[in-house]
Amino acid sequence: MIRATLQAIAAHRSRLAASVVAVTLGVALVVGAFVLVDTFERSTDDLFGATLAGVDLVVALRDQAGPEGTRERFPEAVAARVAAVPGVATARGVVWGPAQLVGADGAPVRTGLAPTLATSWSAADARSPFRPVGARDRAPQGPDEVAIDVDTARANGFALGDTVRVAGIGPARDYRVVGRFRVGDRAGVGGVTLAAFDRTTAQAVVGAPGALDAVEVVRARGAAGSGVVDRIRTAVGPGFKVRPADAVVADAGATVRTLVGRLTALLLGVAAVGIVVAALLVANTFAVSVAERARALALLRVLGASRMQVVGSVTAEALAVGIVGTVLGGLLGVGAAAALADTVARVGFVPGGPVLSARTVVVAVVLGLVVTVGVALLPAVRAARAAPVVALTGAATGPGRPGALRTGVGLGVAVAGVGLLGLARWGPGGDPSGSSGSFGSVGSGGPVVAGAGLLLLGVALALPAGVRVLVGAGRAGASHTGWRRALPCAVPARLARAHAARDPRRIAAPATAVAVGLAVMTAVAVVGASARASVGRAVDRGIRADLILRATDFDGFSPVVAPVVARTAGVADVLALQFRSVRVAGAGARDAPSEVLASADPAGLAATVDLGIRSGSLRALEPAGILVHEDAARARGLAVGDPVVVPMARGSFRLTVAGTYRRADVTGGLPVTWIVPRSVYTAGFGTDEPDTLVYVRTADAPQAVAARLRDRLRADFPTVAVRTRAAYRADQLRAIDRFVAVTVALLLLTLVIATLGIVNALVLAVLARTREIGLLRAVGMTPAQVRAMVRAEARWTSGVGAAVGLGVGLVWGAALVAVLAPRGLTTLGVPWVVLGAGVLGAGLAGMLAAAFPARRAARLDVLDAIGRP
Repeated sequence: MIRATLQAIAAHRSRLAASVVAVTLGVALVVGAFVLVDTFERSTDDLFGATLAGVDLVVALRDQAGPEGTRERFPEAVAARVAAVPGVATARGVVWGPAQLVGADGAPVRTGLAPTLATSWSAADARSPFRPVGARDRAPQGPDEVAIDVDTARANGFALGDTVRVAGIGPARDYRVVGRFRVGDRAGVGGVTLAAFDRTTAQAVVGAPGALDAVEVVRARGAAGSGVVDRIRTAVGPGFKVRPADAVVADAGATVRTLVGRLTALLLGVAAVGIVVAALLVANTFAVSVAERARALALLRVLGASRMQVVGSVTAEALAVGIVGTVLGGLLGVGAAAALADTVARVGFVPGGPVLSARTVVVAVVLGLVVTVGVALLPAVRAARAAPVVALTGAATGPGRPGALRTGVGLGVAVAGVGLLGLARWGPGGDPSGSSGSFGSVGSGGPVVAGAGLLLLGVALALPAGVRVLVGAGRAGASHTGWRRALPCAVPARLARAHAARDPRRIAAPATAVAVGLAVMTAVAVVGASARASVGRAVDRGIRADLILRATDFDGFSPVVAPVVARTAGVADVLALQFRSVRVAGAGARDAPSEVLASADPAGLAATVDLGIRSGSLRALEPAGILVHEDAARARGLAVGDPVVVPMARGSFRLTVAGTYRRADVTGGLPVTWIVPRSVYTAGFGTDEPDTLVYVRTADAPQAVAARLRDRLRADFPTVAVRTRAAYRADQLRAIDRFVAVTVALLLLTLVIATLGIVNALVLAVLARTREIGLLRAVGMTPAQVRAMVRAEARWTSGVGAAVGLGVGLVWGAALVAVLAPRGLTTLGVPWVVLGAGVLGAGLAGMLAAAFPARRAARLDVLDAIGRP
């Protein structure tokens, strides 16, 4: 049996090649995703570990129940109290915050996605994590000196003695470069740009005079760790936490891990689709291959092979496919991850070498071997259970016709999937109003995934019957166009249609693989089109401002900008907006969901934004009022005049509901649930909070005012971009287009796998119908007509896959848009261009897939083919 199995693998290697390629691509997607993620996480941990090298403990304010992503500072006198604790060798206070370097040309230094930080040079001795790179490089020591990380200095030509402008929380200032440094022993700092100052200067740059972010503690030699921790806690009080440096390093990369986690979800989602498509290809290959070899396997049974040996023989073939595909996929995945990491390095983050973890290897083996062997078991068991005599006579083989039970089960499962998708939106965990807030999305993820999976499974089960329906529709359409029967391709087309009707499962299996890839792409395109429509509508209807000021990076800009803008000629009204995520409890608010809180002044709000006030008034917002989106108010049972407690970084504030509004998204992408006065926001988060957006209504022509603002802000606030409303709208839409384009490009790989499935199915169909093709040639069919017949079958396969994929994808996309309505997707968009491209792409895939099988079928020797059993 071992010899027979090896001979079967060698004899059928061409049939198995497509399966190997499919497994390779599927495993490569998974391995590449995990390697890329692990590489970024390792790089992040190494970077933060280097900044705390030699530090034993870190003292910082204790986390407060309230906003997400906030960091409150404390007086620098705390560092002196820590330094006085017995057992503490050194206690150095550190401060950091967003900043921006400006090049010699006056333009901000671009770092892509990586942040630019201003930080204090924490120590002037060997214990500092900042290591000067040359003998003349040194730590900054005065209000006009700065040191820059060596990567940034080299990339932008900053040399010792040069003057560089740095924009922090206030206007940009000139500083003299006195040092270039590395962080610890690292060759680079992961793409992050660091500008180091002495502590007093750093505090001024980040807008925190006399304040610290943390105190880094080095224990005295021989001091007991627990005793020092207890004494520091006693010295600083209950409002602080004292943590080991290792624990701080583990948590320091939370923001980066969040971004990487989103990338992981995207990559693993694409990988999952690829694995499903590859599994479908392998399953179809073995199902058809085993059916064609039924007589050979039956002969082995007659010669004494047991059922388990037959199962083992087929399983061994699948195992060989899995092993080769897993090894090649692993190598390809690591290489792809390294290449993608290099690409990401060009937009800021610079990771280290590829990291291949044990988890990645285990996942690759499980997917490559277990899935491949698993999908091959069913046809193997079916072949082993067939009676040898029946199989030898050929009575057990024949075209696979869809059974009524299978079709009924498939339709039932599909209906259940649609029901779950509806439940995710309009059920107990959903929000039928669908405007804003986070309540509608709570608990919706599970039903969405389950509903989408059941819908696809049901369609796949019922697809063979659907193929017969589509073929019947094609026959009916052809009967009304009799002139087409005179065309040279009419006979091959009718034969292809007849074969599809006789054996719809052979068409349905590869069509399902095409449908899966197209369905996911269509769903992503629908969400993207809906996001475009929603953002465009939000900007057009919600923003009255003529100009919008935004930061050129992700950190916001100084709150000093708005007053400068207000004093510019031609400016009529100004609104500065700040945003934070908060969790506001209340009746009906399950688990206090995360929602966006904004600051605004009533006059600027009324002039530049159309909130669609439902009740109350903007005038009641000051001095201690709050505007609430109608969905959040409804969920909590709030009305005008009711009190509501809002947790912020510096405590909880009891405010009075001044009004409710219906239009949540007045920023073009960020639905806002709560709006408080600027004075309340400042009291809750501090005066050093950056602005995110500034809206401007102009008294003169917007273009003229925009030019004045650019001239006035260029020197002191180079990170602020001035956009007209149309340009701002285009920026928002461009960001959506980039995300959709990247996702669709990744998903195109699944169509490559699906195309391989069509190729494999056609090759197996030609092998199974060798005698039939020989007889057709014998009665007069030309090689060109044979090729046309095979190409017509490919068109049927890709066409059915495209129709099903687009239909399922539209349902998925509509369901996702409905569930994401609380996140701002209020308008359903249909991506007609993408849908058309999907149809054309499926047709092209069918044409390419048919090239080799059609040529092979046309070259069959007629006499040899007729003599085949």
